[in-house]
Amino acid sequence: MQIDHLILFHRIATEKSISKVAEECHLSQPALSQQMRKLEEEIGLRLLDRSNRGIELTSSGKVVHKYFQQIIEVYENLLEETKNLTNYSGTIRIFASHVVGQYALPCTIHKMNEKFPKFNFTLTTMTSNDVVRKIMEEKGSIGFIVSSVNNPDLVCKHIYTDRGYLVCSEKFYNENSITLDKLKTYPMITLIDRFSSQRILNQSLKKAGYDINDFSVLMNLDSTESVKASVIANLGFAFLPYMSIKKEIYLKQLKILEIPGFQVNYDLHMIYKKKEDALDTPAEIFDYFESIVDETFC
Repeated sequence: MQIDHLILFHRIATEKSISKVAEECHLSQPALSQQMRKLEEEIGLRLLDRSNRGIELTSSGKVVHKYFQQIIEVYENLLEETKNLTNYSGTIRIFASHVVGQYALPCTIHKMNEKFPKFNFTLTTMTSNDVVRKIMEEKGSIGFIVSSVNNPDLVCKHIYTDRGYLVCSEKFYNENSITLDKLKTYPMITLIDRFSSQRILNQSLKKAGYDINDFSVLMNLDSTESVKASVIANLGFAFLPYMSIKKEIYLKQLKILEIPGFQVNYDLHMIYKKKEDALDTPAEIFDYFESIVDETFC
């Protein structure tokens, strides 16, 4: 089974057209069709349904396509990493939790590009749990997560602590402080529980003797931006990391309220595989990242 055939199959599955892929790859349509038939023979299953409407994956084809995508991703990573070995350059893939990736790291990565111009730094955001999984699977070199992880195969270093604040729009609430008991009487907007920042808020409330279910949660949303937009629209209160609200505070779209005796902290950590297991990323990349990250957050 040739990797080129897998890549062509993936492109056909995406484009839903053999003729279009053949033209893009400078192949004749009969030759490409023959390659796909050979691939089906090797797998022992019919993978493609051909009709006047185009190409559709069979049920078997959908299963095979899922695994082919993983093989292609590993193959592309292999090409990048072997290029790194020979040229001391290449792509450094970084995964980060949504808040860190969206609001803090872009400035840091700009600094890294200046320091290491031969490298291409890519940043992808996802949940902290997914970041850990990607680094463990060696899909990337460096990860940034909210809270820590205890894994013998990973280096996990605390790099920054961001404060979480209760915010509302300037018009929604006139005072500058509120108690947790009083907060219960107002609508609150939260992130869904798969976000580490929401789980940390829930834990902080429990330590203070409260439960998130005690509050009048109006909505559970799946992005910090949608939470901010709802709060700016006078729909309620929300707890958000400071790095995500700096701009809105400056523009007076949001204001911070103090809560006597209550505080939420988000501890940010940088993770990567231990040296003997790590991708072939130069040690100075890790060291420089670690030395500048808390000073260069946007």
